[in-house]
Amino acid sequence: MATVNFNDSIFVQEALQAFVAGLTPTNAFSRDFSGETNAKGDAIYVPRVDAITSTTFNQSYTVGGGTINTITVNLDQHRIAPMDLTDVQQLNSSAAKIDNMARQAGKSLAKMVLQDIWSVITTATFGAATVTTATANYNKDVLRTFRKALASNDVDMDMISWIGNVDCYDSLLSDDNIAHSNLYGGSEAIRDGNIPRVIGMDIYESNVIPLNSISLCAFATHPDAIAIAMRGFQDVVPSGAYEAFETATDDESGITMTYRRHYDPNVGKMYGNFECLFGYSAALTKGLVIATKP
Repeated sequence: MATVNFNDSIFVQEALQAFVAGLTPTNAFSRDFSGETNAKGDAIYVPRVDAITSTTFNQSYTVGGGTINTITVNLDQHRIAPMDLTDVQQLNSSAAKIDNMARQAGKSLAKMVLQDIWSVITTATFGAATVTTATANYNKDVLRTFRKALASNDVDMDMISWIGNVDCYDSLLSDDNIAHSNLYGGSEAIRDGNIPRVIGMDIYESNVIPLNSISLCAFATHPDAIAIAMRGFQDVVPSGAYEAFETATDDESGITMTYRRHYDPNVGKMYGNFECLFGYSAALTKGLVIATKP
């Protein structure tokens, strides 16, 4: 029997939670996430509001100004997290073990998606590195360098974020200005290891920032620097070919993944796949500043 101790609804929700948690840093970018289904290659238009310039009143209010442009993002990336279970493995597994497999699959898929998106962060696209110091030197003053660079680029400073690798983030936690609640203004860093915001920037830690051949270790960004789109996968296989096929969407963020499962009686094995159809594009190149390791 192919479905012993197996609950698709619980299984996919466990994976979705891990997937959403892993993709939390995508909140720093312009994004268009939806549970709607699309085919690979479809174009999604992510809106971007350009700066509005003030002018002198000249006896008329019918003066144009400001535009809403769109960033074209093609859904050309399709990543999957596959798994399989034999009949014997299912019979000998508890529900908790199977749920753990779903969480691992969701986490693995999120890691691959993030690495794909961040592959666009290079000096060729966003310019020379603003910070080139050892990760051990990261502190509040280094964060000020990121912020100043974006402010100098005339970026909207109400929406910026900083994302750094584990070593950079760990060094921030050692900075007394951040770790001490009486200086930082809250106990999050010393109590929970969490730095929610510093000098106007949302702070994210990531252990999947790719080196991108430039020793990338951190970056500060405005949402319009990179546009991301994500949709459910439009299946072309006839109905009934799978024991389970569904699109799961996080209600709050819109982050979406597709789940499919089928059974092969010839080998007595169940196959499952979590998948993500997405795309990304560099947009406002002055809206992201890079840090590399020397």
